[in-house]
Amino acid sequence: MPERDAVLWTAMLAGYAQHEEPMLALSVFRQMVSAGVALDGVVMISLLLACGQLGWLKHGKSVHGWITRRCLALGLNLGNALVYFYVKCAALGYSYNLFDKMPERDVISWSSIILGYGLSGNVDIALDLFDRMRVAGVKPNDVTFLGALSACTHTGMVERAHTYFEMMKEYGVAPELKHYACMVDCLGRAGMLEDAERFIEEMPVEADGAVLGALLGGCRVHGNAEVGERVAKKLMGLEPEKASNYVMLANIYAGAGRFEDAEKVRQLMKQRKLSKVPGCSFDLI
Repeated sequence: MPERDAVLWTAMLAGYAQHEEPMLALSVFRQMVSAGVALDGVVMISLLLACGQLGWLKHGKSVHGWITRRCLALGLNLGNALVYFYVKCAALGYSYNLFDKMPERDVISWSSIILGYGLSGNVDIALDLFDRMRVAGVKPNDVTFLGALSACTHTGMVERAHTYFEMMKEYGVAPELKHYACMVDCLGRAGMLEDAERFIEEMPVEADGAVLGALLGGCRVHGNAEVGERVAKKLMGLEPEKASNYVMLANIYAGAGRFEDAEKVRQLMKQRKLSKVPGCSFDLI
């Protein structure tokens, strides 16, 4: 391949980072350094993206330090990359401080910070940020609503979650499977298992493993073997090789005192040569 200029190197790095190939992105970066290619803020954005995908807090902080030492302006794209990186590494204090200092914010800035706090269970902060975003006149997108719904899920705020879900229509945001999964999870955690099952049946799209798995998890928490049995059968048809679904059903049976049924599930796992995954155990052992 002929000599690559800085533009081509940067494009290669960005391509790998944007397509979630962080190790390839970092390999390109090392080659850039070896080749003496001049580094700039655009390169740092891709590097932060790769470090965030890997959860490499130490390395990403080194990139942040490089940016600070060279006094690069905290423009929108660079600021968003830093907020995203710290959110992905669950360093929410750093991400919020950067977000707060950004002279300009867009939907990506707001959505990243809201999703970070929503997924981590910082409900009040996540929902306050969502309200502030709307007051600022920034239109929420699918990621923003995912953050708000995730926040509601952590505390079983069913009515508020439903409000956000319906609000998506107002902003022209079509719900995706991840949003449906959040709603089912929220209903399940609140013990509204029949409502969650009905919600799935009324979905305009076919439920995937995440949606059904959220309901099965709710059945496990609340000991509902009747609904759990129905949803587990669907999951086993959809994901026949996923051992955790079988373990979950066996535990639901055991919790309901249906030990023979739990043993049948265990035997089925043996027949299908499925092994328990780490962190997933049978309650009856």
